[in-house]
Amino acid sequence: MEITKRVMPGQKIPADALTEVQVAKDSNLKFVPWEQRGILTNKYSAAVEIPAGTLLTGPMLTDAAGLAGDQSVVGLSLKSGQFPPGLKAGDRVRVMWVGRDAAAKGSTSTSTSGAQGVSGAVELVGSATVREVFRPANGDVSSALSLSVLVPAASSGSVIQAASSGEVGLVLIASAP
Repeated sequence: MEITKRVMPGQKIPADALTEVQVAKDSNLKFVPWEQRGILTNKYSAAVEIPAGTLLTGPMLTDAAGLAGDQSVVGLSLKSGQFPPGLKAGDRVRVMWVGRDAAAKGSTSTSTSGAQGVSGAVELVGSATVREVFRPANGDVSSALSLSVLVPAASSGSVIQAASSGEVGLVLIASAP
């Protein structure tokens, strides 16, 4: 079967993201057969990011809780100016500490990822994945946004600490190839 919509690590595979395709049998490739789609959508999650247009194989799936041991999901509530407009699930972002203390440290600080802070901001995570975006009831996502972000577990404490103070900003970066 083919994945028709990008699925992020830890997400369940939605039924509407699957389509039946014909492939030649090959004992070396472990394609997931169309007949197993019911079990797939109920029991399994994506073990890795699965881009649209990908033929689904068994190693892309996990029946674990949905996160690798070195990953964490962090919830963020951001105000206008702390995020680029139009963020959606699957976008790759840099997570920045933008508080007054970060500005004081400027480019002399080094983040947990080893990257240096620039322009009064300190990088907390060089590449994180937006997992979910929660839309307000009125649909306006230009003034405030709640979302969950998949980050390395080692960085989750610093991200949540900065987020609890309202001192987190996100920078949209190019998606992984």
